[in-house]
Amino acid sequence: MASFLERKRVLVLGAMGKSGRSLQELLHELGAIISITDQDQEGKPAVPVEMDLRPEQGRSVLDQCKPDYLVTAPGVPLALPIFEAARSEGIPVYGELDLAFHVMEDQGHSPYVFAITGTDGKSTTVSMIEHILKQLPFAPSVVACGNIGLPLSQVVLDGVPDILVVECSSFQLESVDYFHANTACILNIASAHMDRYDSIDEYAQAKANIGRMQGTEDLLLIGADFPYLNEFDEMSGRLERLDVESFGNGYGPFLESLRIPGKHNRWNLLFALRMIQDYFIRNGISWDDNKDALKEAIGSFTELPHRMEVVAEKSGILFINDSKATTVQSAKMALGSFSGRPVHILMGGLDKKGDFSPFRGNASHRVYPFGQAASQIQKQTDAPHSYPDLTAAFQAACAMASRQSPALAANEDERPVVLLSPGCPSQDQYRNYEERGKHFRSLVEEWKA
Repeated sequence: MASFLERKRVLVLGAMGKSGRSLQELLHELGAIISITDQDQEGKPAVPVEMDLRPEQGRSVLDQCKPDYLVTAPGVPLALPIFEAARSEGIPVYGELDLAFHVMEDQGHSPYVFAITGTDGKSTTVSMIEHILKQLPFAPSVVACGNIGLPLSQVVLDGVPDILVVECSSFQLESVDYFHANTACILNIASAHMDRYDSIDEYAQAKANIGRMQGTEDLLLIGADFPYLNEFDEMSGRLERLDVESFGNGYGPFLESLRIPGKHNRWNLLFALRMIQDYFIRNGISWDDNKDALKEAIGSFTELPHRMEVVAEKSGILFINDSKATTVQSAKMALGSFSGRPVHILMGGLDKKGDFSPFRGNASHRVYPFGQAASQIQKQTDAPHSYPDLTAAFQAACAMASRQSPALAANEDERPVVLLSPGCPSQDQYRNYEERGKHFRSLVEEWKA
């Protein structure tokens, strides 16, 4: 099938990350003439390219490669002058998610699309929906993709399933002209990425774009206290609010089947169930006939790696890997899961100007700041010390927890917790949160009281 990109010149920005490399491969498959640029100058392009312009990404790049289209990976800010220059010259600008969706539709594919965004809980909710749907008797083909780690570009290359469950970051939603979700949700909004956005309202606007291309039959779920309703003035889909009372509105037995801890995970499951219910209704599938299968699927759902993951319990200390908690809000929810236990929380990483003051002055927990953001976290929380890296913070936390453990050993619910829930991205000292979480695991494995 001929593609609208065949023999077109396409410039890919952010070309050397996971999304960018998948973009290169998809564009090559479609017959495009590809040029690339990225601040990362290491490594070879994923496919043959006409021009490798790394690390340039200024206005002059357009003159050099004369693109018909600009496509960008999510990590590249759309505020860069090159994008404004492209638009002024009439050159279309796509985000990776939007281009992949446009290509998918152009090829005649029309899967049912679940889309999930929010400051926290996205990956867990996406994984819940994927897991539950795969366990149902009618077993549709389902793929979780997007910000969870598998670019939509790669899905289009590998083969489009019956259902897509797409995790959408604010970066991916900044430019949406084609991406269309049948059922979508915004789990929550809290201050995040303030190094990229001028205000939380601008950040919320990006999130709200998840419903921008929805039609009158489509559903967008938001929390009852979601304050940014003006962002939805022009949407044509159905807008529905979920609130605490919904926990008892027929979902109770399902929520009780969930084995992973935390009120926030029950909230994630509530969104997942309401989205699946909407899918059932629209496809003529009986909810009542599948209740037992739904409960069984929920009961078999386990923690994601690096998300409230129990690593070990050693010498009366519980070690939890929550490396994926890259925002302050997510770290707050993690801390709240251990009410009544002394928690030694390891916080730090890339400084994104977060507000850590909620962690100040609570006798039930102690903060161990590390990495680039350590001094800022120490100042905001009144922590007695800061540490250059995770290893040093871990050792200090274990030393303090060890002194508490013997006195609390008799009562399992009061034993200390060493919790890695950084509240920051990892890229000051690690490639990603997975690498940081793996380092924490290795520290736990090597630790001896």
